[in-house]
Amino acid sequence: MTNVVKLFTRIAIAVSVCWCFICTPVLAASKVGIIIPELRAPFNEIFDSVADGIESELGKPTSRLILEKNYSPGKVTGWLSANKIDAVITLGSRGKKAAVYLPNEMPIVLGGLLSAPSPTNPHPGLALTPEPGAMFGLLKKLDASRSKVVVVYNPLKYQWLIDLAKRQAVENKLQLVEYKATDLKQAAIIYNEVLSGSELDKTALWLLQDRTVVDSKVVLPFILEKSWQRDMIVFSSALGHVSKGVLFAMYPNNVAHGEQLAEMLQQVKTGGSKYGNRIYPSSGLQKAINSRTAEHLGIKKTKSELREYDVVFPVSN
Repeated sequence: MTNVVKLFTRIAIAVSVCWCFICTPVLAASKVGIIIPELRAPFNEIFDSVADGIESELGKPTSRLILEKNYSPGKVTGWLSANKIDAVITLGSRGKKAAVYLPNEMPIVLGGLLSAPSPTNPHPGLALTPEPGAMFGLLKKLDASRSKVVVVYNPLKYQWLIDLAKRQAVENKLQLVEYKATDLKQAAIIYNEVLSGSELDKTALWLLQDRTVVDSKVVLPFILEKSWQRDMIVFSSALGHVSKGVLFAMYPNNVAHGEQLAEMLQQVKTGGSKYGNRIYPSSGLQKAINSRTAEHLGIKKTKSELREYDVVFPVSN
């Protein structure tokens, strides 16, 4: 009889334990959230690839919030609560603006930026802009005789980048000559003066991805015509410029951009971040070259050497 009682007692305890597991809610593990603006195809693929890079570097899945143009703040706060988000990476300008609805103490990194946020912005960020030093290094590799780089920039958008470029130009034994312009009219006047100067065969012009200082319809064709006549190298931070005749461009690899964002977030989460609230350029880059322009400038490239580039213009059939 005693054995029977013991058996039923054990069964009762086992059932109680199982019932506790069934009835007690399981706390969802905290995770990183990514705020992504809703975009039409194929532009949405850019941020999808960035998010894939973030997950790859973190080694675990994230929670993605797709924000339409006219979203309510409640969508952001509700998503945070429902998914136990403990850190966030925002993408694009819409994501950057949504950061104001996130808790102040939460680790936050801004990604996919096209322009610098306000100086009072409290979060570090990563721009879809190539690191100047990498571009200067490629310039010297293509033509070691170039000793000066000229850039026209809008200080409201790119002062942070030019400050970095000054230091990296010195590291590459280049003199960086910068001119400020806040609209196309000012920029066009400066380009005309630069392209009318001397020793252009020792100079390179760096074009930024910024429509306030260079456009594709008027200013860029003018620059390319004059630079072709004077054997001046023109390189760019915009891939599209290479198809028009610019010698080369470097541009972010979207997956690598995501990996860099994840590394930055992990630093911020540990509390020992070296980033502060500064904006940084992308370091994971791809490169494109215009072989016709290279040949005109006397820069000889074999088929094997051209295969080192991710994109080559003109595109062969």
